[in-house]
Amino acid sequence: MYFKQLAKNVISVIAILFLWGCGSSAEYTTAKMAIQDEEWEKAEEFLFKALEVEPANAEVMVQIGYHVHAKKEQWLEMNKIFNSALEANPEAKINSRPISEVIKNYRNMFWAENYNKSVRTYNDYKNSKDKKILQKAIDRFEQTVNIDPNEGQTYSILSTSYYELGNNDKAIEIGKKAVELMPNEFQPNMALGQILSFSGDKEGSLKYIEKATEVEPSNSTAITMLAGLYYDLGDKEKSVETFEEAIKTETEKKLKANLFFNLGVLNMQLNNFQDAEDSFMSAYDLNPNDTEALEGIAQTFENAEKWRRASKFYRELIALDPENPNHYKGMARVLIKQGDTDGATRYFEKSKKLGG
Repeated sequence: MYFKQLAKNVISVIAILFLWGCGSSAEYTTAKMAIQDEEWEKAEEFLFKALEVEPANAEVMVQIGYHVHAKKEQWLEMNKIFNSALEANPEAKINSRPISEVIKNYRNMFWAENYNKSVRTYNDYKNSKDKKILQKAIDRFEQTVNIDPNEGQTYSILSTSYYELGNNDKAIEIGKKAVELMPNEFQPNMALGQILSFSGDKEGSLKYIEKATEVEPSNSTAITMLAGLYYDLGDKEKSVETFEEAIKTETEKKLKANLFFNLGVLNMQLNNFQDAEDSFMSAYDLNPNDTEALEGIAQTFENAEKWRRASKFYRELIALDPENPNHYKGMARVLIKQGDTDGATRYFEKSKKLGG
């Protein structure tokens, strides 16, 4: 019984030596045995010794990249030796697979692992608002960039992280790198456009938000921002046109209602009260539970000095949302304009009781 087991072990070792030993130096064979036994210090020692005696062996370089540098999260060193392997013998194969494919898979694997860890840390920051946690997420994202500098997705969220940290210059620099790597993707264009706009560069923001809406023509957040940029840059007609074109193509009711609402707000700012009223009414028809649209209608009539119509919608608002003091204030204002001071006083008092 003992002899049979011993024989099996001997055969197993011979098989390993046969697979690993053909054409390999003693140092490399020893390194691979150490890897098999998970003796990592010994594996590292003999992998580097193997490289000394086999300086052109691309397989040894890949093993060092994977089993030494990656384990220590030495990503720059990992990529350096991976690149050396590709240069030394681009035709080499490991377990019948091209070395380029093996290296690509390793990089993808390590990138995904680190990216997911980074995102989890970033989400922890979003929940806690602790800037120390945000810095940890940034550090991890930076490591992820080192693993694969050509993966644009990392740069996009790293850019946002730097913006939230308060480093606008770094956020913009990295955001531009993300767009450079993914010029036709929505997220990097949208993120960079937002950062530039929030940093005060409305004009610089415009081309990125325009690109974002080109990629996703029905994205209401991007469209609203684009229309706002046109408005801020003095192109009010273009701002109105942007919403109107988006409304034509949007089919989802709530999103379309939001677009009508934003168009109503814009027309209010332009003192186009009739157009604002029409937009708010369309928003309300599409989404009757949207008290914001209803409030917009009431304010439109109030600004247009149509007191009785405004009071009608303030009453509807009070019925739908009786705990909101602003509705009572609005009702009080229009009653004063109609000469009903007693009624206005009652609504003001109600507003105060609700904390208004």
